[in-house]
Amino acid sequence: MTTAELLEQARKLTRDEQMKLAHDLWVEADGPYDNPAEVEAAWATEIGRRFRGIADGTTLGVQDAEVRGRFGL
Repeated sequence: MTTAELLEQARKLTRDEQMKLAHDLWVEADGPYDNPAEVEAAWATEIGRRFRGIADGTTLGVQDAEVRGRFGL
């Protein structure tokens, strides 16, 4: 089966099924994580960094409509 055929089949899934498929493919491609606590800690650090950037004005946000437009939503 080609990637085009897979995509055609994936488009027939519900939105929730598509999101689950996308997540599973991402995890498969990125590899499993041995230590979920390590992943949580890394995300907490990243979220804190992003929040501080917004709070101190060094990071500019992107409007919701622009983000949705980028993803065709």
